Amino acid sequence: MAEVSRFLEVPAEHPIFAGHFPGRPIVPGVMLLEWVLNEVGATLGQAPSRLRIRESKFFAALAPGERAQLSFDIGEARCAFQIQREGNPVARGVVEWDAHA
Repeated sequence: MAEVSRFLEVPAEHPIFAGHFPGRPIVPGVMLLEWVLNEVGATLGQAPSRLRIRESKFFAALAPGERAQLSFDIGEARCAFQIQREGNPVARGVVEWDAHA
């Protein structure tokens, strides 16, 4: 399958920023990983709960209102993903699933 690309921009008024972190809000890593699972699951036609993050690494924080790009290549039972902001890495990792389920 060809590379898939999606975009995310979390508005500054999103409730996730109320406690993450006061004075210097950032998009939580778990929110980014949930986005990855949702997008990969939608592409595969599978529920995100059937997928698992095999590995992930974060390089930079994403602030409210910043636009991020998610790219991933679907393989038989896994895909590598990367999240970038203006061409700079924010995170990367690997998603896996049971290809025979």
